[in-house]
Amino acid sequence: MTGVQTCALPIFLPHRIMVDIEEMIIALDKVTPGLASDETLLYGVEVKFYSNKVIVNADFETNVKGLRAIGDGASVTRGLQQASANGLSAARSILSRYA
Repeated sequence: MTGVQTCALPIFLPHRIMVDIEEMIIALDKVTPGLASDETLLYGVEVKFYSNKVIVNADFETNVKGLRAIGDGASVTRGLQQASANGLSAARSILSRYA
């Protein structure tokens, strides 16, 4: 890749995807100069455990007092928009306790 360092991602992603990512970074470099540099780190991890679910109450609090589990990691949501809304809901819950 021109100006972009890659490590383990090519092991897990098909070649065509890596080429697409390189092309995207190079295109973005025109809008944000310096993005396609040796210092750019592309980090990609996705873990999904649909069978596991953290038990939370209506305020997304776990059995550990004050610890809330939200989003995909808690198996509460299945997408970015839902996870964002879930985070807002949890934040409102926290704020309402201290307001």
